[in-house]
Amino acid sequence: IIVSTTTNVAFFILQEAALSFIGLGVAPPMASLGTMCNDAIEALRTSPYQLFLPALVICITMFGFNFVGDGLRDCLDPRLKK
Repeated sequence: IIVSTTTNVAFFILQEAALSFIGLGVAPPMASLGTMCNDAIEALRTSPYQLFLPALVICITMFGFNFVGDGLRDCLDPRLKK
C-alpha cells in the first residue's frame, strides 16, 4: 500500500498540473505549476525559462516520488530478499 501510494502521488501531481494548465484546476490567485506553465505559453518566444522551470520542477518531483516508491518496494518486498 505504501509503495502504491508513492507512485500514485506522482500521478496525482501530474493530473493537477494538467487540469490547472487547461484552466480546470486551482483558481488563478493560488499558485500551481500548471497555471505557471499556462501563463508562460504567452511569453515563450521571449523568455522560455518561464515555461521550462515549472516543467522541470514537475519532472523532478515525479521522478523523486517514483524513486522513493522503487526504494520502498526494494526494502519492503519479502520476495526480493534472498
